[in-house]
Amino acid sequence: MAKKAAAKTASATASEETSDDALSGLSYEEKESRLDEILIRLDNSETPMDELASEAREAASLIMSMHATLKATRQEITTVFEELERHKEAITEDEDREAGSGSDDL
Repeated sequence: MAKKAAAKTASATASEETSDDALSGLSYEEKESRLDEILIRLDNSETPMDELASEAREAASLIMSMHATLKATRQEITTVFEELERHKEAITEDEDREAGSGSDDL
């Protein structure tokens, strides 16, 4: 019994690793499309019982991967806007200094 459980766990782990590898090659939009396909089949009860667990697992992997992509993108965009704001402040300081030094010349 323990051997069967261990084999099942090893199989599930290998399946998850393969799934993660396959997901890494997909764009966010491709993942979204695949998730939509799975959800439509699940909603319409078109998924055979033998595939239900694996499709649910794939859907969960897609959701987690898409969430990670969104989180990373949000962080990257935040960083870009912070850098832009710092640059804007530096330009304003430079302009203020130039304006201040120009009035001393008069």
